[in-house]
Formats: sequence, structure tokens, C-alpha cells
Amino acid sequence: MANSEKLKWWRKMVLLLLFLPHNTQLLSQCSIDSSQTTPGIYPDTLAVGVVNQTYSQDITFVMITDTLGLTISNFQIVSITGLPVGISWQCNNFSNGCNYNPSSSVYGCIGLTGTPLIAGTYNPQVTVVATVQIVGNQTITYSMPLIILPDSSSNPGFSMSASNGCSPLTVNFTNNNPGQAGYYWDFGDGNYSSLENPPAHIYTDTGTFVITQTVTAAGNPQYFLTKIEVTSIPNNYGAPLDVPDLYFLMYDPQNNMIYDSRPAILNTQPPVSWQLPNISLDSGTYRLHFWDEDGGLFGADDDMGEIIFQGWDSSGSASGTVPGSSGTLNVNYTILEIPVATFTASDTVVVYPVPDTPVVTIGGPLSVCSGDSVVLTYNDTLAVQWYLNGQILIGADQPVLVVKNSGDYHLVVTNSFGCTASSSEFSIIVHPKPPKPTFYITGNTFNCPLAGFMLQWYFNGNLLPGETGNTYTAVAAGTYQLTATDSSSGCSTISDSLYFVPVSIHDFNAFDKIQVFPNPAKDIFIVEINSSGENDIILTVFETSGRKAIEQQARLNKGQNRFQINSSNWTKGLYLIRITADRLFTTKQLIIK
Repeated sequence: MANSEKLKWWRKMVLLLLFLPHNTQLLSQCSIDSSQTTPGIYPDTLAVGVVNQTYSQDITFVMITDTLGLTISNFQIVSITGLPVGISWQCNNFSNGCNYNPSSSVYGCIGLTGTPLIAGTYNPQVTVVATVQIVGNQTITYSMPLIILPDSSSNPGFSMSASNGCSPLTVNFTNNNPGQAGYYWDFGDGNYSSLENPPAHIYTDTGTFVITQTVTAAGNPQYFLTKIEVTSIPNNYGAPLDVPDLYFLMYDPQNNMIYDSRPAILNTQPPVSWQLPNISLDSGTYRLHFWDEDGGLFGADDDMGEIIFQGWDSSGSASGTVPGSSGTLNVNYTILEIPVATFTASDTVVVYPVPDTPVVTIGGPLSVCSGDSVVLTYNDTLAVQWYLNGQILIGADQPVLVVKNSGDYHLVVTNSFGCTASSSEFSIIVHPKPPKPTFYITGNTFNCPLAGFMLQWYFNGNLLPGETGNTYTAVAAGTYQLTATDSSSGCSTISDSLYFVPVSIHDFNAFDKIQVFPNPAKDIFIVEINSSGENDIILTVFETSGRKAIEQQARLNKGQNRFQINSSNWTKGLYLIRITADRLFTTKQLIIK
């Protein structure tokens, strides 16, 4: 086999071999088809499954031992996600973690068993690790479709395209007795149809529904009263203090009461309708007597009048009055005609509940800095699978997901019936941090070359107000740090800590003597400098935190120079007085009491 062909085969083998959900409890051991000697997968096409029908297939694979001239020492089935609920697989080497060494045996197999619950085309995500000479472990992920067809059901009367599934479930019905005189379908959920071929029916409620088909052959018809609608009533119910609570009693041609619509429809003005349970009608005159149910506060039930209609007739309208009352009782009645000769067929549809839309708790903001994370949590017991940018996030099948990378995340949960629900999508942005700031020292001055970021200097862990430049001159011994912040994202990086002792020059060659008095001071103090010549200086007073209390420029004259400083508003404590000339400086201590 040429190298290029070997590579294609290797990829195909990985694609075809590893597509089933791992289950450490073996349902049936697979058998190897040793008649196959050419590297490949046998069979190489998956059989189509059917909902609620047992699925079983053995898959034999014959491995290659090298690719592109490099030896493959091991194949391992690592993980699989996204397969139909109810199907499981087992490799014949599960005790060794589904690892295969082609140099020991080129054969392996997988036993695929189970009963799929939900129809659909599935795209399981398969992860396999191959150990290749020199290259090392190579992880490859594939998806492969597996088709599960709906569970069709059939009886002498009709067939259904799906007998179970998740809500809302759409079921298509096929009439197996076409061309008859009449049809009546009861879908088991309060909906009906008299069509020969009813449209697809959608079940939104969950549970078990019995579908009944009634077929009418040729012959004398039967008649059924199916619906009553009252469009108006006499003003005989205690208006305006009362609101009618309507019901009716039905009498056959022999004046026997055959139907009582109670409980009454309470507090409802017409139009009011009753969907009836197919009341059989004979020939003759039927009577419907309508009442307003009162009792208690309003006394006996109020007579709303009655109407008559013929049993063997078509739907129509009738009216009646009540002596002494204004208004008219108007009633529409619906009669269903079905041939006398009928036969029925029934079947069952099971609709499984869909999980509630999963609510994901977000720990922290959706925009974070590199190195930080966003924790997404689902507080329920359903099976979970997280998705990133619309694709399955391999291995992310736990209720808590720690997100450290940008992307659009959402959650799909699955209940025991195989029904799923998806959460809303969360767009998470992880911003990069600025590079770690560094600085070099010239004398007592720190210099940071970093550009494009907001800088801030710190002394002993405290922010130095106003010190946001690329340079800072230390005035006291302590620990210094610098932060760099991206103005658009707010992400920051801090430098290493540096403990630094400033260099102090006690002899400027220009100064003979420097005195600070009184010391301790309270409201004012004086800095006295005896200079042997003229010089420009900067006089700065710092708190021990590094914050400037005062800074002023001055001109030294030859001889004695005095500078009086008001300290009446200063807090008590230790201060440092720095006198700078020509980038050299000396410091004195001052106590404010």
C-alpha cells in the first residue's frame, strides 16, 4: 500500500470505527469476522435503526501498523458524545481501556446494541488517540451520521408514521380503508376529524393517547348530536345582578331525559357551546331544555326555554321563548351522520415530556481578562452537554463549565426519554492582558519603556496618587510595583515587586549645612540651607506612603537660605524632606505632632 493510500485508509478507519457511545457494562460480546484480511471496517456502512426496535450489529476492524512509513503502536477509543439515547457499545478490549496494539493483533471489534428511543439523524462526535512513531500521540475528532427511523405502527384501519416521541409530536395517519362512506377520527386528546385522510396531527400534551378510527360503510346512516351552541337567551336569569350558568337537558322522542350537560358553564354570556360525546339520535323529535343554574342566593334554576329538532336530519338552528321574558333562545345544533355499518380500529401514541428550558447561572461578568474564568452552572440532575460556537464541546458533560476562552456557549439537557432542551446562548469574551511591565533603574529613577497602556506606580502596596508616567523617582525605602492597564478592556498586569533603597547624597558640594526646625513641628517648620554658591533646587515633602505633601522650586543664594512651610493641616506622623539639585538629592526626616 502506498504511503498516501495508507494515510487515507488510516483516516477512514478512524472515521468509521469510532462512532458509538461507550458503556462499560457489556450487553453482548462482539464477534470478529476473521475472514477479512484487508485493512478496513466490516461492514463499512451502519445499518439504519428504528425507534423501539432492538438494534444489534457487530463491527470488525482490521488495523494497519504504519502510516507514511511511521509505525503506529496503539489505537485508543477515548470518548463519544451525541448518540441516540438507548444505544450503547462495547469494544472487545474494554478491560484494557479500548487500547489496541496493531503489532500484537490487527483485529478488533465493537458490539453495538440497544433500543433507540427517538428518531432522527445523529452526528456523534468521536475522539480517538493514535500513537505514531516519532510524532507521538495524535488526537483526532470525527462526526458520523447514524439514522434512526420513526417507529411506524399499523392496524387494519390505519397506519401511523410515529407512535412515540417528544412533545410536540407530529403524527401522520394513513387510512387503510379508502373509499368508504364516512370516517370519524378521535385522536385521544379532545380533537376529532371526519376526513378520510386527516392532516398530520400535532400532540402538544404529554402522555398516552388512544387513537380511534370509526369507518362507515354503505348502508342506512346513523345520526349523532355532536355539538350545541347557544347564541342568545331570554332575559330570565336575574340580570343585571346575575350572570347565566347554562346547562341543558336532552329528551328523546319518548320524552325520556337522555343527556344532562351539567356541570353548568358558569358565569358566561352566550355564545356558549358544548362539544358532545356523539349522542345517538333516532327518528323523531328531540327536545333540548336550557336552564340557568342558580340555587342558594338566587333560588331555583331559571327556565331559559327549549328548542326541538329532528333526530334524522342535518345540522341546523332553532329558537324558543319564555313567557313573560324578553329575548329569544337561539341554538345551533350539529348532527353528525354516520352510516349504520361501521367498524373501528385503534392504536396508541405515547408523547414524552421535553425538559424545561435549562436555566444557566453565570458566575461573574461575561467579559473577563485572560487568566480569569466565567463559571456556568446548571442546577439540575438531567444529562448535560455544553456547546461552543454551535459545536459539541468534547468532554464538557458536567453541570459546571469553567470557561477560559472566548466564544458563544449554550447548554443542551436530555431527560430519561431522550428529549432535549437548549438554553439561551452566552457570548463570553476573554480579553488578553497587557504584557508584564518591567522597568530599569537610573540612580533613584525607575524607567518603564512600555507604551500604549495606562500605568500606575505603587509603594508598599499603596497606590501613588498622580504617578502614572513611564518614570518614577523613589524617595523612600520600600517595595515598588507598576501596573499596566488596557483602557478598552480594563485588564491589568502587575510587575514583579522590587524592594529599593534610594541613594542619598549628603554632600552636594554646593551646600555646607541643612537644618530642619522645629522638629517635631506642629503648625510651621523651617528648612535652612547654607550654600557656598547659587543653585536651583526642588524642595519636596513626602508622606512615608510616597504621597507628596508639598513640592516647590526655589533659588539658592550664596549664604543662608530659609524656607518656611505651613504644616497646620497635615496629619501627624513621619515625613521625608527631599532637596534635589542637578538630579542629586538629600533627604531629612520631619515629625509632625
